[in-house]
Amino acid sequence: MSDPADRQAFAERIRLQLQSRYRGVEVVIDDAAFALRLKGAGVDVPLPLGPLHHACERAPDRAGGLIADYVRRVERQLSPRAPAEVSPSRLLWCVRGVGYLDGLSRAAELTTRPLGAEMVAFIAETLPGSLMRGVPSTDLAAAGLDDVSARAHADANTRTRFSSLPERIRAAERIPADGWRLGSDILFQGSVLLVAEVLAAFVERSGGDVLLAAPDRSEVLAIPAGLPSADRFRMRVVRAWREAMNPVSRGILVTDGASLSELEAAPRKAGFELLGWLRR
Repeated sequence: MSDPADRQAFAERIRLQLQSRYRGVEVVIDDAAFALRLKGAGVDVPLPLGPLHHACERAPDRAGGLIADYVRRVERQLSPRAPAEVSPSRLLWCVRGVGYLDGLSRAAELTTRPLGAEMVAFIAETLPGSLMRGVPSTDLAAAGLDDVSARAHADANTRTRFSSLPERIRAAERIPADGWRLGSDILFQGSVLLVAEVLAAFVERSGGDVLLAAPDRSEVLAIPAGLPSADRFRMRVVRAWREAMNPVSRGILVTDGASLSELEAAPRKAGFELLGWLRR
């Protein structure tokens, strides 16, 4: 059996990581159960630590990755248990990777909007602290919202959330050599991809098409397609996606200011085929 002091230190390590990530809840240690408990508005979630601790002991070289996965998965348990009344003013589009919905029990009931590049937007409701929940269609209906009106509220609220961004983009004195990085919204940064005014501002400031990516839920990268460094954009996105605490997608979108579509992967260069020829 592990030393009690070691278990206490392990519990405190996880508690600090969760507390820094989910600032809208209180994270406390339950020593008797060797677990953590997350408490907040409508939230009371127990998190056993035994399985994670044993896994880290068995594979200490993978401990960092195991802990990161554990912390990331907690988000899906933070929706309030008791159904709260839906407020139209709190509805937003939330952008995540398509695989994110696989872990939600009521994913089929969400109002969604595909974006391409392995990303999907769904209607969510902001909650106190750094929390949100996907809103099932039954909850929307209970609030008197049909599909059309729910989408309209999400559109308007998402535009309002990023209303200052278009002017800031247009007023930028220069375009960074490696493009822009947006990272001020810990939960909904990817939602800028659904704001037409933001896309138009990027294209207007760039003077042409713009490439966009959301490797993490709190990060959007953008670069004018005409910049020489745009050739390296895909590598930058993949690197950011691999290092992300809450990965979304390594795919790339392109906009002309009026539409948004997935950027096709670049064809293999002839130089790579030369190696195959040499092997024959």
